[in-house]
Amino acid sequence: MENQKTDFPDSSIYRAVFRRNMQACALTRLRDAVLVDVNDAWLEMLGFTREEVVGKTTASLGIWQDGVRRSALLARLPDGGSLGVEVTIRNKQGAELPVLFQGTRFSQEGESYLFGSLTDMTGRNTQNLELERSRGLVAEKQQGLEIVLNNMAQGILAMDRSLRITQFNKQLLELLEVDKATMAGFATAADLLQYQRDRGDFGNNFEWVETSSRPLIEDRPVDDGPDQYLRKTRQGRTLEVKSRRLADGGLVRTFSDVTHFTKAQNALANSEARFRSLTELSSDWYWEQDAHLRFTLLVGETFERHFGDSKNFLGKTRWENTAMVVSADRWDEHRSRLTSRLPFHDFECQTTDRNGSTRWLSISGLPIFDAEDVFSGYRGVGRDITDQKLREEENQRMAFYDNLTGLPNRRLLLDRLAKSLVTSGRNRAHGALLFIDLDNFKDLNDTLGHDVGDELLRKVAHRLVTCIRQGDTVSRFGGDEFVVTLDNLSTNLLLAIGQTRTVADKILTILNLPVDLAGKKHFSTPSIGITLFSGASVGVEELLKRADLAMYQAKAAGRNTLRFFDPDMQASVAQRAAVEADLRLALERHELVLHYQTVVNRMGRIMGVEALVRWMHPLKGMVAPNAFISVAEQTGLILPLGQWVLRAACEQLVQWQSESASKGLTLAINISAREFHQPDFVERTLAVIQATGANPNLLKLELTESLLLDDVNDAILKMGALRKWGVRFALDDFGTGYSSLSYLKQLPLDELKIDHSFVRDVLTDANDATIARTIIALAQSLGLQVVAEGVESEGQRELLSQSGCQFFQGYLFSKPVPPEDLALEAIASVFSVTNVAPLE
Repeated sequence: MENQKTDFPDSSIYRAVFRRNMQACALTRLRDAVLVDVNDAWLEMLGFTREEVVGKTTASLGIWQDGVRRSALLARLPDGGSLGVEVTIRNKQGAELPVLFQGTRFSQEGESYLFGSLTDMTGRNTQNLELERSRGLVAEKQQGLEIVLNNMAQGILAMDRSLRITQFNKQLLELLEVDKATMAGFATAADLLQYQRDRGDFGNNFEWVETSSRPLIEDRPVDDGPDQYLRKTRQGRTLEVKSRRLADGGLVRTFSDVTHFTKAQNALANSEARFRSLTELSSDWYWEQDAHLRFTLLVGETFERHFGDSKNFLGKTRWENTAMVVSADRWDEHRSRLTSRLPFHDFECQTTDRNGSTRWLSISGLPIFDAEDVFSGYRGVGRDITDQKLREEENQRMAFYDNLTGLPNRRLLLDRLAKSLVTSGRNRAHGALLFIDLDNFKDLNDTLGHDVGDELLRKVAHRLVTCIRQGDTVSRFGGDEFVVTLDNLSTNLLLAIGQTRTVADKILTILNLPVDLAGKKHFSTPSIGITLFSGASVGVEELLKRADLAMYQAKAAGRNTLRFFDPDMQASVAQRAAVEADLRLALERHELVLHYQTVVNRMGRIMGVEALVRWMHPLKGMVAPNAFISVAEQTGLILPLGQWVLRAACEQLVQWQSESASKGLTLAINISAREFHQPDFVERTLAVIQATGANPNLLKLELTESLLLDDVNDAILKMGALRKWGVRFALDDFGTGYSSLSYLKQLPLDELKIDHSFVRDVLTDANDATIARTIIALAQSLGLQVVAEGVESEGQRELLSQSGCQFFQGYLFSKPVPPEDLALEAIASVFSVTNVAPLE
């Protein structure tokens, strides 16, 4: 074009704007439609060269398919006007090109021109098709999304960054109880919320149930609430609401109906609350463990009170949490059950609580298996049994240990001694039994009181323990009697005797040391009886009898010494055993009889009799009471024997009451200590009197000082109960024991009997005469009658009578004889017989 003349002026501006334009451009003269100029982009689009097109028309080149339409468009185009139209043209090769033709008409030096540009629409049409296709896909996806949303169980509410509602589904309308038309009228979520408030969906109070840590204020903007919360609807539904911010600032909120879940959750919470309340009220606690036996749950007020916050124990095993004290055998057995996934019950262990105190626990548990029968842990209960254990220990102590000294008692001694016999037989070693009795302990009790006596017993117990080896036993047998058992002595008898003698001498030495009692020094001595054993050839009771017998030998030897059991003692023991066996048969065969010795006044008249038991042995003949009474007292046979004596005497008294010569005769009966101290002594005595019909006013019970002093208060009560029915009481052998004016004043006595030991030498021993006169004077001052026992000569009777004695008993008047041999011609009752209430 630069070498070719054109009608359009050539200039540098023209070249810069027109030819270098990237848009396909052409300049056409309108009067003949000749192309004056085209740029490179136009040539490239249509495939021509400059020489082929300049000076020619587009019609001649075949570019425009519809020339008529082109002419019509240009004819309507005014000068200075522009147009844009999509048309189809052909390139040099004849291919059709969809283009956007844009043209402007202008005039230059009286000539009209058209400046036109071509834009290839081939790619834009493709884009339009793609756009249409995309729009279809979007519509399809939108439809699918709506189907998905409308079939979701959750309600969906979508909002843009200004909280304008952009999307919601059918479930939202149902959950919020809003119809679609009403929902469409809400521009923002705030409008929806206000509508629900106005409608009263939330009742009087707009209730929000928090589930997030951030608190919710009712009047804050709707988008300022927590990311997750629960709210209740008008119809009682509970909706879980969750919100999520989108990248573009929008917000999606989901609404889920969790009514059933929350009800179940509330029910579970209530159940747990009840469970916790029960555990708080219970002394037990509940626990669960996982498959590794680590605690996952510990609930119980008792547990936390003793061991601290239960949370501190979670995630740990029982043995990691507390130091359990369990024997090796029991621990192995318990671990074996755990490994075998077996239940366990009342597994007891010791541990330490938060204060360092020792506590006992009892634990029970059951294994847990899931639906596939896979072990998943244990659950069970625990219990603090410390108080129970302490009670058991206290019961054990009370059952097997002496309350006063803390030493093993008789029961535990017998058990240990039996085991010692078995052990000595197995290892052929000797053992020894030391029976220790404190000399004159009764005098200490009577003079200083029982409290001081108890203190002496405690100190003696402490000293005895220091004299023995570990493994030996010191026990309190009863009263002031102690027993020491020595085990594992030498297998050689002589050496074992030497070892025992060493211990016994040590005991004698240490018990002879002074003891501080009530601020004063007191000296106490023991008498010790010893017997050795090896094996169980001799029983426990027999060993105790041997040691007891040896102890009495020590007392007979002057006290404060020791004696070993010897064969002579064994013979005595065997004889005593034979007497016991025969006496049992005698009671069954009715071989016992009563003889009676008279009691006379100063005039020699018989005032009463004393019943004295005799044994008519089928082989030995008549046996005196001193041959069997002591055996009866030691073996307990004195109880049935005494009951027989009482009944036989009462029956004889009834017989005498029916005879005029003996109608006022009084009858005295000796009562043993063991009888009197029986709890039902009064009841049994009255029952015999009632059964026989004897007159209780004529019955006199003779008691000894030692019997009364064992328990003065008990004696007063029993004597008083019988005295109400007329029964009288005499104090026998007065002066041989510790005679106290205090108990003489308290006891309801009627008579004192001077012991025959004082009467025997009353003519030759000034001391005995003085004692006899003193007793008579004492009795008279107390208003008591006096009977002198053992009177055998007229000189004795005369001296005692001159001293004021009123009644006498002894061989001078009569020996004990059967009732049929009694001379009853001169009977005069010293007691006046009065009417008494009948026995009930």
